Amino acid sequence: MLETYLWVGLGLFLLVVLGLAYLGWTQTHNMSDFAIASETLGPYTLGAAFAATFFSAATFVGYVAWSYDYGLANLWLFLTLIGASPIALVLFAKRVREINVEQGSLSLPDWLGAFYGSQFVRVWAGIAVMFNVFYIAAQLDAGALFFTVLLGFDQTTALVIITSLVVFYVIAGATYADVYTDAIQAVLMAIMGLIVFFSAFWIFGTGPLETFDFLGTELESHDQTLVEPINENSPIYYSGFAILSIFILQFAFSAQPQLFNKVLALDDPRNLRKMIGTYLVLTICFLLTFFGGYYMFALDPGLEVADEAIFIYTMEYMPAIIAAFLGLVILAAALSTTDGLFIVLSTAIANDIFLKYLVAEDYVDMDEDRADVFSRYLAQVTVFGIGVVSFAIALTAPWNIGELIWIGISGVAAATVPPVMLGIYFPNFVTRIAAQVSMVVGVFGYIVIHFTASTPSVFVRGTYALLLATAVMIVVSALTEQEDGVAQMDDPAVTDERGAQLEDQTDAPLGGD
Repeated sequence: MLETYLWVGLGLFLLVVLGLAYLGWTQTHNMSDFAIASETLGPYTLGAAFAATFFSAATFVGYVAWSYDYGLANLWLFLTLIGASPIALVLFAKRVREINVEQGSLSLPDWLGAFYGSQFVRVWAGIAVMFNVFYIAAQLDAGALFFTVLLGFDQTTALVIITSLVVFYVIAGATYADVYTDAIQAVLMAIMGLIVFFSAFWIFGTGPLETFDFLGTELESHDQTLVEPINENSPIYYSGFAILSIFILQFAFSAQPQLFNKVLALDDPRNLRKMIGTYLVLTICFLLTFFGGYYMFALDPGLEVADEAIFIYTMEYMPAIIAAFLGLVILAAALSTTDGLFIVLSTAIANDIFLKYLVAEDYVDMDEDRADVFSRYLAQVTVFGIGVVSFAIALTAPWNIGELIWIGISGVAAATVPPVMLGIYFPNFVTRIAAQVSMVVGVFGYIVIHFTASTPSVFVRGTYALLLATAVMIVVSALTEQEDGVAQMDDPAVTDERGAQLEDQTDAPLGGD
């Protein structure tokens, strides 16, 4: 019965995805449509899409596995996701969107390039976001578990299926398909979180207090560290600083390019509060899935592969139709983040590097209309190429899903978060050269730190790189003079004069002279 429900559900899911891909295809006519749906999307749809993109298959597979492996210490991640990420969204989203009313940027690299009046910043940010191929690979691995664990496919076949699916509908539907499918998937993911959380009360046959007391006893009976706030045996929660680093990176994650694009796509900056409210409600529902790892440990503490915990829990302890539904939701969770990442990386190549640099600087001789059409086709071709690279990484990478995700996030954050956050709050202090130096240090600093640091935590390595890049930007800004064309504000409001400055500098030569 489970297999029957899975195939029927998969068929219905594919019909919805293909229908939305076709809808997106009919509405995607230029590069702006491809990248941000030409700023036509409402707050509730975007709030749901933002949540679905933010909480990927890592939440429903990798983070549940961390609950299974590391015990109650994983609740630190729960708390940071409720606290750090929404705070960061509130702090950066409003100003970023208001500034973009004047800039009209299509992506994070495009926004940074216009803000600092530098083609170097735009191009280097476009290169930095390529770290997200590791993030995509992790999502493909997580989505492939639907086919391997639930349907019995081998890993290669499963990866071919899910990679082909997401590549097809991103090429066809672009941001319209991305946002609409993500919004639908967010509702399904919220339902999943509620089902997983409350399932313990009928599976264990006890009330909430008795259930959690029982879980604590089971964890402690196997290993005392599983009930301690700092788990010294964990590569994630082994010290206070390691836990603090999670907060720092989760804060930085809210400015990731695939989320940044959702903010740029908002129809009206005044609707931002509704968007954030929608995101917060869904966030709480999503995170309840964490408890599935504790439930599975109490039922069977001997799993060889912790990433399979949520699948086995639903297969063995829930009705077949619910298990099939949850399996499809995990597939949807993988796709809801992966499609946004594909949009980001292809936009970086087609818009930020090709259109805004190579064409704008006359390295490629095309008239404006032809270049816009060509850039859209280039973005679609790039999606295919990224799919091939991500497939190869997913098939061969030695890291688990959680680590693979944060390798991608950390590399992008180290390069882009300092110039975004410092820029919007201290625009009269930061300088163009500081942004350029910080971004270069962020990329190469993270690569060096990742391969040389002795710490086992992927969060700590990412935090070291982020703090290094931030310090460099502050120091270089203090030592260099402000240059003409760098965005400056006397107050948080965006003025027409400032917008005109940015427009004049958008086509500045590489290096920002």
